Amino acid sequence: MSQADVVYERPRPRRPLSIGAGAVVVYEEQVLLVRSIYGVTKGRYLLPAGNVNAGELPDAAAARETFEETNLRVDIEGLLGVRIWVKDDGEHNYFFMFRAKLRSSLSDLQPNINEIDDARFFSKEEMDALSTGETWAGAIAIAYKALEPNCTLWPNDAGLSSDSGVDTPEKWRIWL
Repeated sequence: MSQADVVYERPRPRRPLSIGAGAVVVYEEQVLLVRSIYGVTKGRYLLPAGNVNAGELPDAAAARETFEETNLRVDIEGLLGVRIWVKDDGEHNYFFMFRAKLRSSLSDLQPNINEIDDARFFSKEEMDALSTGETWAGAIAIAYKALEPNCTLWPNDAGLSSDSGVDTPEKWRIWL
């Protein structure tokens, strides 16, 4: 056997991975915030968000989580940003934030009391008035970005098909 026949295999440590997604729902220059009732975010106003399920795309998860937490249907408009975090235990966390527009009527707003105890739209001035104990600075920073014009990357699935080796548009996204 020659050296060319030997395949070098290096051990790769298992890296736990979690993927989350959230939506910045914009309505009349206001942003939807929800107040969490558990965990380290208990009592803080945040953006509707949660884990991406197996087989689910992050933008679909953001819309689903918004509905589960607030009973509001939204349309995802674009990608605002991605937070990448390597936790102390080595877990990699990727968190996708999307801008969304309200599809439901405001009268449909109903907080899911198993996860949150308040959900409402805040103006920039109202978000500015929240103390650090009432929110998380990252949530407010991404909310401010969503209020800017041309702030997102857009999904591009035009012209690519399963014939090109890419799966169906329901299963992939390229954000440009």
